[in-house]
Amino acid sequence: MKTIVLDAGHGGYDYGAVNGSQYEKDDNLKMARLVAAELERQGERVVMTRDSDVFIPLLQRSIISNDHNADMFVSFHRNAFTNPEANGVENYIQINSPPSFAQNAQNVLDEIDKVGVLHNRGVKSNNFSVLRNTRAPAMLLELGFISNARDNAEFDKNANAYAVAIAKGIMRSLGETYNPNAGGGSGGGSGRRDTAREIQRGLNETYGAGLAVDGLYGPATRRALVRAFQTELNELYGAGLVADGVFGAKTKAAARTVRRGARNNLVYILQALLFFKDYDIAVDGIFGAATETAVKAFQTSRNLAADGLAGPNTFAALFN
Repeated sequence: MKTIVLDAGHGGYDYGAVNGSQYEKDDNLKMARLVAAELERQGERVVMTRDSDVFIPLLQRSIISNDHNADMFVSFHRNAFTNPEANGVENYIQINSPPSFAQNAQNVLDEIDKVGVLHNRGVKSNNFSVLRNTRAPAMLLELGFISNARDNAEFDKNANAYAVAIAKGIMRSLGETYNPNAGGGSGGGSGRRDTAREIQRGLNETYGAGLAVDGLYGPATRRALVRAFQTELNELYGAGLVADGVFGAKTKAAARTVRRGARNNLVYILQALLFFKDYDIAVDGIFGAATETAVKAFQTSRNLAADGLAGPNTFAALFN
């Protein structure tokens, strides 16, 4: 199982390119979600830089990928030009990337080409932030021109087929075998996504988070976990924090140490954070041996004192 970070370009107040009522940010998120579903059906692990209509700074998108030690990073976009006749699909890699990066991008284009596009504009290079600052092999896919009516028609008609094609190209690049009959029932991706959904439901029910229960870990779920953490510190210890979903200096200063034997919602939040950092533990609110082992392993990975005690520094690292 590989870890693939999918980046839906733009979002929130950043609409990207616009053609009438069609916004690039919406098309990007639609395609990222479709590709995520297909990859997870194949048993791969997917992380979304955003899973809702929010703005994420460019550097933060790369940080999300780097933080998850991604095997591949794919950023989704729609192109635009003043001449409405401009059309076609192109895939970008970072300037002076290894030849393998170009081959990865070509693999995705080849699969898309099989579905059908007006024009295959090929693999190109640029110094885009999300390519420059991401450690994993990265590509930025421009899936047709939103300024071109025919490209838009192809995007709308072939969205599902394009998503499958992109997933195939990604898996081919990662040396994974695509199974057209995969159901995801026994794959690690499906099981993890079910647990992620349970976490999101818990955040909605207990804290009114209003999350889409899609099993995709992105900025909205992270903010909800921060708000839950702040709420628990207020209720348990009278911390007086503003539950704004931002883990800043005040929240870190108010954090309390959670240790083995504890049973409360802070443990639940700790376990959820560890789960989203790829530690396969039960998210049950009970700080037992498995949770302590995961805390120690995470602390070691971040050069923290591996004492198994989840204190301010450990929570800060988990939230960042």
